[in-house]
Formats: sequence, structure tokens, C-alpha cells
Amino acid sequence: MKILLTVILLSSIVAAQNTYNVQPGVKNNQIILELSNISSTESATNLQVKLIKDSQNLTFNQTEKLIENITKGTETEAIFNFNVNYNIGKTEVDTIEFLITDSKSIYQTKQFILQYSVTTEYKLEQNYPNPFNPSTKIRFSIPDLGTGLAMSVLKVYDILGNEVTTLVNEQKQPGYYEVDFNASQFASGVYIYRLQSGTFTSTKKMMMLR
Repeated sequence: MKILLTVILLSSIVAAQNTYNVQPGVKNNQIILELSNISSTESATNLQVKLIKDSQNLTFNQTEKLIENITKGTETEAIFNFNVNYNIGKTEVDTIEFLITDSKSIYQTKQFILQYSVTTEYKLEQNYPNPFNPSTKIRFSIPDLGTGLAMSVLKVYDILGNEVTTLVNEQKQPGYYEVDFNASQFASGVYIYRLQSGTFTSTKKMMMLR
């Protein structure tokens, strides 16, 4: 996903909010700030673009950039890459804000809203990495069926069907979830993990190799 935001420099325009839909768990997203110097007489120098309002649901590779010069009547881009975390529960909206300053202390803020898509079905995903040593992640999602909290149980069994551990055993809000399974105390081999939530049941296999 790419988000393009146009910022007009050396003007008094107030940046409006922009709303974008994003999918939890999606990696390598981009926010592109297109910086346009509309002045016909002077350059914009030493521009700093900085993320000043972040979210725990996002992971940015970089939170600020310095642009030394944008000559009059030209434009350039400030690109910020980010991943959307998967384990965000029922969080549906975040507000992100950038601050743009220059050598003359002229500044603007650019704010927009991220609205996370809501899961519409139960889903148990394949663990990753797989095979693993000694830990792996398991993702699952719980839809909003209008019945409130759902009792969710995620257990791991060995290949003989013996219970190894319980990773989740609680009521969960609708949303996306990710849990860690550390098998450092267990033997190599095939394991089975099963999710039960409401009337939904799903089982998958995974392999631990030392």
C-alpha cells in the first residue's frame, strides 16, 4: 500500500485530514510526502520531516528525514516505510501526524487517519516460521458477530494428541491476534495447534527442528 500526501511549502494552506484503509499484518507500506515549493523567488532549505504522532500498531523504519534543498518551483519526496502490526485486537482507528519545518522555522503539520479493516470471519493461519527453532508465531482472527466477547482457546498438542501447552484461554474481543509459541523445552517433531472460539474450531500442523 502507498499513501501519497501532498504538502505545499511556503504557503499558508492548512493540511486537512486524510483517511486510509489498511490491513493489519501488511508489511512494506509507504507514506510518501510530496513536498512542493511553489515559491517563484526562493528555495526551501534544510527541511525536516518528522513523525510526531505515532501508533503502537505501526512500526516505522525511519521517523524523520532531512531534505537540504528544494529549489523554487520544484518538488521532491520524503518516503517513510512502515509495517502494520497484526496483534491489534479491536483497535480500528489511528491518527498519524508529521511535522515539516525549514530553516526559517516555517512549519506545517500533515495529519491523516488510518482505519483498520475489520475481520469478517474466523481464521487460524499457518504458523511462521515453519519449520521453526525454537519459537514461532501463530495468528488468528475473530469476527464481530454481534454476540460480544468470544471464549477463545488455543492449545498445542504433540503428534500423539497429548496436550503440550495452552497459549490462549480467555474471552477475546473481535479482532486480529498473534501469539508466540516457544518450544525450547520440547523435543523436535510435528506438533498440532487448535483454535476453538465460539462455534469455530480449526487445527493445523507445525514442525520444530533443532
